[in-house]
Amino acid sequence: MVEEQIRASLFLRLKKLGYHLIRVKLINIKEKKTLQIMAERIKDKKMDIEDCVYLSKHISTFLEIDDPISSSYVLEVSSGGLARPLTMIDDYELFKYNKAKIVFKEKFLGKKTYKGFLQGIDKNGKILLETNEHKIRFNFTEIEKANIDLKWAIENNKIN
Repeated sequence: MVEEQIRASLFLRLKKLGYHLIRVKLINIKEKKTLQIMAERIKDKKMDIEDCVYLSKHISTFLEIDDPISSSYVLEVSSGGLARPLTMIDDYELFKYNKAKIVFKEKFLGKKTYKGFLQGIDKNGKILLETNEHKIRFNFTEIEKANIDLKWAIENNKIN
């Protein structure tokens, strides 16, 4: 898939520039393609407009060389934002004690969506989540999507 190819191409390049690649998403709306890249500085997990401009220039150059998208597209570079997506297993340790919204691929203990506080990763590589009802352990591969809980992030001043 094109998104994985772009992620593989950009991951180490951005790391060398001091950035962590959060997400790569290619969107088609009415035959117009938009490539969304989410990133953050490695040192402090922040991203401002200057970072976006800087990365946009570098990413454009990288993509011109690799040319993974055959048609024209718009490049958007942004931060993960307040409701930052959790896209890698390391994110669950990195954002330990943050409240997250997890959506599972299949029902887990009777439902697909949980909100709770991340408790890191256990020695077996299972993600730990403490909700009001349960303390649950699950595999990264069971997750459909996950984000930092927006309402909690706003209330607790977790601004990028």
